[in-house]
Amino acid sequence: RIPATGKKLKFNYWLQPTTAPLVYISPGLSSHRLSSATLSVAEHLHRNGFSVVTTTSVFHPEFMENASSVALPVYMPVDSHDLLVALTEMDKALEKKYPARFSKKALLGCSMGGFLATRLAACENEAEPNLIKFDRYVTINAPVDLQYGALSVDEFYNAPLSWPAEQRQARINNILHKGAAMRDRPNTEKSPFVFDGIESKYLIGLSFKFALRDIIYSTQSRDNMGVLNVPLSPWRREEAYREIMKYTFREYFLKFAAPYYAQRGISLNELRRQGNLRLHEAKLRNQSKMRVITNRNDFLLAPSDVSWLQSTFKPAQVKIFANGGHLGNLSSQPVKKALLDALGGLQ
Repeated sequence: RIPATGKKLKFNYWLQPTTAPLVYISPGLSSHRLSSATLSVAEHLHRNGFSVVTTTSVFHPEFMENASSVALPVYMPVDSHDLLVALTEMDKALEKKYPARFSKKALLGCSMGGFLATRLAACENEAEPNLIKFDRYVTINAPVDLQYGALSVDEFYNAPLSWPAEQRQARINNILHKGAAMRDRPNTEKSPFVFDGIESKYLIGLSFKFALRDIIYSTQSRDNMGVLNVPLSPWRREEAYREIMKYTFREYFLKFAAPYYAQRGISLNELRRQGNLRLHEAKLRNQSKMRVITNRNDFLLAPSDVSWLQSTFKPAQVKIFANGGHLGNLSSQPVKKALLDALGGLQ
């Protein structure tokens, strides 16, 4: 039960039969605790001797509607604090039910969850003493500058605009048919489908667009700011979804988040400032519990972001792969090994 809302927040856990280190997994933007990527990481850790907890993203309706202390997620000090409060309540529940079953504890954040984990690591000494602290913080493909990442996602969704207008819809339909056919094939089968650069960018952008749709619908159905023209009904969502799908991440930031926080005395510049990990550079340099795994060609990272990570953390704290995009090599053996190495010393 979350103190700020009085509501219950669900989580999942898989424990070792004896005392073991416990890893909390905070997933990417709008990801669920039982999403395939989250479960893949959880299974890998459990097989290698860790007890594991999976949580839902602070940008997912499940979290927003039950654990958020604000109507709109986007202000990182609040979002990271809400996550830490939720993790603390989960930890209390597990400690009560399974006393003496956990040794050291770690927070693993993927993508947006990694951004929040990094911020929690940087501000660890500033948190209330009654909130959980971790023995290790690990991130996989965490963005450094959220504004850069959001603009990149918007560009990916618009990638098909480079095609001739008369061909565009047919080619988009073809992408979706290929994606659906791939989804329905067994994992052991090699896919006969090939996606070029524009097609791949569009599919990535579309997945983020669906996440944004759910964020806007959930926030506005609970606290309608009057931005949307279409009435919101839980029974007939099609018309509202069509309008919401026209919004970009940049427009969510400017038309929904900025006015909401302006009423609370938080400026647009402050929202942007808090969305960049460079703000915490000095604290992160001294955070020995931090471990970073990322890919040099992650589209959420600017070229200068990779250099910043390498200069901010010690070489032993950072593992950078040449390829893999954004979470594209999560199931590869080198990344799996890097994850275990990052958690080394907890067992």
